[in-house]
Amino acid sequence: MINGVYRALPSALALALAILASLVVMLQPAAASPYLDYATRLTQSPPDGAQYRPDLEEELAGLANAYRSQKGKPPLQASDDFLIAARAHAADMMLNDFVGHRASTGHSFDSRMRVFVGDITRYPSLGENAARDTQKTPVDSRKARALFQQWVKSSSHAKALRRIDYAFVSTGVIQRGDSIWAVQIFWSPPRQKGIFQ
Repeated sequence: MINGVYRALPSALALALAILASLVVMLQPAAASPYLDYATRLTQSPPDGAQYRPDLEEELAGLANAYRSQKGKPPLQASDDFLIAARAHAADMMLNDFVGHRASTGHSFDSRMRVFVGDITRYPSLGENAARDTQKTPVDSRKARALFQQWVKSSSHAKALRRIDYAFVSTGVIQRGDSIWAVQIFWSPPRQKGIFQ
Protein backbone atom coordinates (compact mmCIF):
# COMPACT_ATOMS: atom_id res chain seq x y z
CA MET A 1 0.00 0.00 0.00
CA ILE A 2 2.83 2.40 0.79
CA ASN A 3 4.36 1.72 -2.63
CA GLY A 4 1.00 2.56 -4.27
CA VAL A 5 0.97 5.93 -2.49
CA TYR A 6 4.50 6.69 -3.62
CA ARG A 7 3.62 5.75 -7.21
CA ALA A 8 0.59 8.10 -7.13
CA LEU A 9 2.67 11.04 -5.88
CA PRO A 10 4.49 11.68 -9.20
CA SER A 11 1.13 11.71 -11.03
CA ALA A 12 -0.43 14.06 -8.49
CA LEU A 13 2.65 16.30 -8.61
CA ALA A 14 2.55 16.37 -12.42
CA LEU A 15 -1.13 17.34 -12.32
CA ALA A 16 -0.48 20.09 -9.77
CA LEU A 17 2.38 21.48 -11.88
CA ALA A 18 0.20 21.43 -15.01
CA ILE A 19 -2.54 23.37 -13.19
CA LEU A 20 0.02 25.87 -11.87
CA ALA A 21 1.50 26.35 -15.35
CA SER A 22 -2.01 26.98 -16.76
CA LEU A 23 -2.65 29.62 -14.10
CA VAL A 24 0.66 31.34 -14.83
CA VAL A 25 -0.21 31.52 -18.54
CA MET A 26 -3.74 32.76 -17.75
CA LEU A 27 -2.45 35.52 -15.48
CA GLN A 28 0.38 36.63 -17.79
CA PRO A 29 0.82 40.39 -18.08
CA ALA A 30 -0.90 42.03 -21.04
CA ALA A 31 2.26 43.75 -22.31
CA ALA A 32 3.72 40.51 -23.69
CA SER A 33 0.89 39.96 -26.19
CA PRO A 34 1.21 40.14 -29.97
CA TYR A 35 -2.59 40.61 -30.04
CA LEU A 36 -2.27 43.80 -27.97
CA ASP A 37 0.23 45.14 -30.50
CA TYR A 38 -2.14 44.22 -33.35
CA ALA A 39 -5.14 45.85 -31.64
CA THR A 40 -3.20 49.00 -30.78
CA ARG A 41 -2.00 49.38 -34.39
CA LEU A 42 -5.54 48.96 -35.70
CA THR A 43 -6.91 51.66 -33.42
CA GLN A 44 -4.07 54.15 -33.80
CA SER A 45 -4.22 54.05 -37.58
CA PRO A 46 -7.50 52.84 -39.10
CA PRO A 47 -7.16 50.70 -42.21
CA ASP A 48 -7.18 52.50 -45.57
CA GLY A 49 -10.59 53.87 -46.49
CA ALA A 50 -11.96 53.34 -42.98
CA GLN A 51 -12.73 55.61 -40.08
CA TYR A 52 -13.90 55.15 -36.51
CA ARG A 53 -17.26 56.72 -35.77
CA PRO A 54 -17.48 58.12 -32.22
CA ASP A 55 -20.90 59.59 -33.05
CA LEU A 56 -22.31 56.15 -33.86
CA GLU A 57 -20.53 54.64 -30.83
CA GLU A 58 -22.42 57.14 -28.67
CA GLU A 59 -25.65 56.40 -30.56
CA LEU A 60 -25.33 52.64 -29.94
CA ALA A 61 -24.56 53.16 -26.25
CA GLY A 62 -27.69 55.31 -26.02
CA LEU A 63 -29.75 52.67 -27.82
CA ALA A 64 -28.49 50.03 -25.39
CA ASN A 65 -29.63 52.16 -22.45
CA ALA A 66 -33.01 52.90 -24.03
CA TYR A 67 -33.53 49.17 -24.57
CA ARG A 68 -32.48 48.39 -21.00
CA SER A 69 -34.85 51.05 -19.69
CA GLN A 70 -37.75 49.44 -21.61
CA LYS A 71 -36.86 46.14 -19.95
CA GLY A 72 -36.64 47.65 -16.44
CA LYS A 73 -32.84 47.35 -16.22
CA PRO A 74 -30.46 50.01 -14.87
CA PRO A 75 -28.48 52.05 -17.42
CA LEU A 76 -24.96 51.17 -18.49
CA GLN A 77 -22.20 53.70 -17.95
CA ALA A 78 -20.38 54.38 -21.22
CA SER A 79 -16.67 53.87 -20.63
CA ASP A 80 -13.45 53.99 -22.63
CA ASP A 81 -11.94 51.15 -20.56
CA PHE A 82 -12.42 48.63 -23.40
CA LEU A 83 -12.65 51.13 -26.28
CA ILE A 84 -9.43 49.90 -27.89
CA ALA A 85 -10.65 46.30 -27.58
CA ALA A 86 -14.05 47.14 -29.11
CA ARG A 87 -12.65 49.24 -31.96
CA ALA A 88 -9.88 46.76 -32.73
CA HIS A 89 -12.31 43.86 -32.98
CA ALA A 90 -14.67 45.88 -35.20
CA ALA A 91 -11.72 46.73 -37.48
CA ASP A 92 -10.52 43.10 -37.49
CA MET A 93 -14.00 41.96 -38.56
CA MET A 94 -14.03 44.58 -41.32
CA LEU A 95 -10.56 43.70 -42.62
CA ASN A 96 -11.21 39.97 -42.59
CA ASP A 97 -14.88 39.98 -43.63
CA PHE A 98 -16.45 38.17 -40.68
CA VAL A 99 -18.69 38.75 -37.70
CA GLY A 100 -18.00 36.79 -34.54
CA HIS A 101 -16.21 36.67 -31.23
CA ARG A 102 -12.99 34.93 -32.27
CA ALA A 103 -10.42 37.31 -33.80
CA SER A 104 -8.78 36.56 -37.14
CA THR A 105 -5.63 35.89 -35.08
CA GLY A 106 -7.42 32.98 -33.38
CA HIS A 107 -7.90 34.78 -30.05
CA SER A 108 -11.18 34.01 -28.29
CA PHE A 109 -13.15 36.75 -26.53
CA ASP A 110 -11.62 35.80 -23.17
CA SER A 111 -8.07 35.77 -24.51
CA ARG A 112 -8.61 39.15 -26.22
CA MET A 113 -9.89 40.68 -22.98
CA ARG A 114 -7.02 39.14 -21.03
CA VAL A 115 -4.45 41.11 -23.04
CA PHE A 116 -6.11 44.35 -21.97
CA VAL A 117 -6.69 43.64 -18.27
CA GLY A 118 -4.43 40.75 -17.33
CA ASP A 119 -6.44 38.74 -14.82
CA ILE A 120 -9.97 38.58 -16.24
CA THR A 121 -11.16 36.82 -13.09
CA ARG A 122 -11.36 40.32 -11.55
CA TYR A 123 -14.47 40.78 -13.73
CA PRO A 124 -17.42 38.73 -12.48
CA SER A 125 -19.13 39.24 -15.86
CA LEU A 126 -17.81 40.17 -19.31
CA GLY A 127 -19.70 39.95 -22.58
CA GLU A 128 -19.69 41.15 -26.16
CA ASN A 129 -22.10 41.84 -29.01
CA ALA A 130 -20.79 42.15 -32.58
CA ALA A 131 -22.57 42.97 -35.86
CA ARG A 132 -22.23 44.63 -39.24
CA ASP A 133 -24.60 46.49 -41.53
CA THR A 134 -23.63 46.36 -45.20
CA GLN A 135 -26.89 47.72 -46.63
CA LYS A 136 -26.47 50.43 -49.27
CA THR A 137 -27.90 53.13 -47.00
CA PRO A 138 -26.45 56.37 -45.60
CA VAL A 139 -24.11 55.90 -42.64
CA ASP A 140 -26.07 57.78 -40.02
CA SER A 141 -28.10 57.20 -36.87
CA ARG A 142 -30.72 55.23 -38.88
CA LYS A 143 -28.01 52.77 -39.91
CA ALA A 144 -26.88 52.47 -36.28
CA ARG A 145 -30.49 51.75 -35.25
CA ALA A 146 -30.79 49.10 -37.98
CA LEU A 147 -27.60 47.43 -36.76
CA PHE A 148 -28.82 47.61 -33.15
CA GLN A 149 -32.04 45.83 -34.17
CA GLN A 150 -29.91 42.83 -35.22
CA TRP A 151 -28.91 42.49 -31.57
CA VAL A 152 -32.45 43.00 -30.28
CA LYS A 153 -33.80 40.32 -32.67
CA SER A 154 -31.12 37.79 -31.63
CA SER A 155 -32.01 36.09 -28.35
CA SER A 156 -28.39 35.71 -27.19
CA HIS A 157 -27.47 39.31 -28.06
CA ALA A 158 -30.66 40.70 -26.51
CA LYS A 159 -29.94 38.68 -23.38
CA ALA A 160 -26.50 40.33 -23.16
CA LEU A 161 -28.13 43.74 -23.51
CA ARG A 162 -30.51 42.94 -20.62
CA ARG A 163 -28.06 41.39 -18.15
CA ILE A 164 -28.65 42.95 -14.77
CA ASP A 165 -25.04 42.52 -13.59
CA TYR A 166 -23.55 44.57 -16.45
CA ALA A 167 -22.82 48.14 -15.39
CA PHE A 168 -20.47 49.42 -18.12
CA VAL A 169 -20.19 49.39 -21.90
CA SER A 170 -17.49 50.27 -24.41
CA THR A 171 -18.62 50.60 -28.01
CA GLY A 172 -16.47 50.51 -31.13
CA VAL A 173 -17.75 51.37 -34.61
CA ILE A 174 -15.76 51.49 -37.83
CA GLN A 175 -17.02 52.58 -41.23
CA ARG A 176 -15.78 51.79 -44.72
CA GLY A 177 -17.89 53.04 -47.59
CA ASP A 178 -21.53 52.60 -46.68
CA SER A 179 -20.90 49.68 -44.29
CA ILE A 180 -20.31 49.66 -40.55
CA TRP A 181 -19.01 47.05 -38.12
CA ALA A 182 -19.78 47.45 -34.42
CA VAL A 183 -18.77 45.83 -31.15
CA GLN A 184 -20.12 46.45 -27.67
CA ILE A 185 -18.24 45.06 -24.68
CA PHE A 186 -20.15 44.85 -21.39
CA TRP A 187 -18.84 44.22 -17.90
CA SER A 188 -19.73 44.30 -14.26
CA PRO A 189 -17.74 46.28 -11.68
CA PRO A 190 -14.34 44.61 -11.24
CA ARG A 191 -13.17 43.11 -7.99
CA GLN A 192 -10.01 44.45 -6.32
CA LYS A 193 -8.32 41.09 -6.88
CA GLY A 194 -8.90 38.12 -9.13
CA ILE A 195 -10.11 34.83 -7.74
CA PHE A 196 -6.58 33.34 -7.81
CA GLN A 197 -4.87 36.25 -6.00
